[in-house]
Amino acid sequence: MKADVELTNETESFVIDQGADLVGVAPVERFQNAPAGYRPNDYMPDATCVISIGIHIADGVCDVWGEYTEPGKSITPYLFYGYGLLNLEMGRIANRTAKRLEYAGYKSLTFPPTWAIGHYRSVGMLDMSYLGADFSHRHAAAAAGLAEIGWNGLALTPVFGARVRFNSVITNAPLAPSPMYEGPAICQPERCKKLCIRECPAGAFSSTEIREVVIGERRFEYPKLDMIRCMYGIFALVKGSGSYSGVEIPPGPGDIAHFWEAQEQQDLRDRHMIENCFGIICGDFCGRCLHKCPAHLYWRKGAGGKKGAKA
Repeated sequence: MKADVELTNETESFVIDQGADLVGVAPVERFQNAPAGYRPNDYMPDATCVISIGIHIADGVCDVWGEYTEPGKSITPYLFYGYGLLNLEMGRIANRTAKRLEYAGYKSLTFPPTWAIGHYRSVGMLDMSYLGADFSHRHAAAAAGLAEIGWNGLALTPVFGARVRFNSVITNAPLAPSPMYEGPAICQPERCKKLCIRECPAGAFSSTEIREVVIGERRFEYPKLDMIRCMYGIFALVKGSGSYSGVEIPPGPGDIAHFWEAQEQQDLRDRHMIENCFGIICGDFCGRCLHKCPAHLYWRKGAGGKKGAKA
């Protein structure tokens, strides 16, 4: 199918006008190495491409994130403005983009940002120390040329680094593909000495097992993530996640039984926050691997990097 450049430009401009900071188009061929069941064509057999949409998390919101015991630090701006609100905004933009394409005659499918869909799968998946949503917005961002997959497993972009949230629209519209990112390395683990690994309060990153992901013609490597251990941070159970709670995680691979038992040790203040706004008004706790990632600094003036462009 011949790409419709005019439709592509109109669609990308519409996404930016709706409030997004980044937009790119990934042809479905770039997802051929994704696991079965997670490819665009698994959900829409005649899909031609995926539109990746990104919104920058404000630097001030990320920089103020920290422990309650630290002077001048607060997690609440991130929970709302860096997570909950941004997910709602991305859902709105993706929905309007999909409807606009359908009005033009092209079928389109949107998935909510991950927090809204991941939990119904999580119980069974956690038994395998794995947690996945229906579709990976982070890998779609890399496929659309907006990002690289960093050592922390996050989608790192020029200028914004890890401080971006993504959403996706799968469609059969004949959109022109964006080129894959081929600029300077965004993730520089030798420069930061793998800060994301050292800062993880749950010790969730493997020191021995490496995942390899092929997206289009790009190959990315990053440590395997123990999702059971990671969930201690997401559910505000450990120090360093922005919570009051201080559960001790047993050594070794995450233990699903201990994780569920640990809920009883959760500080009442953390439990109140999670039970009253988790996933609706606010988002997950922790995100320390995002906040501490210095990738965005490499693209700022005076940091030895090259300043990139918006979208």
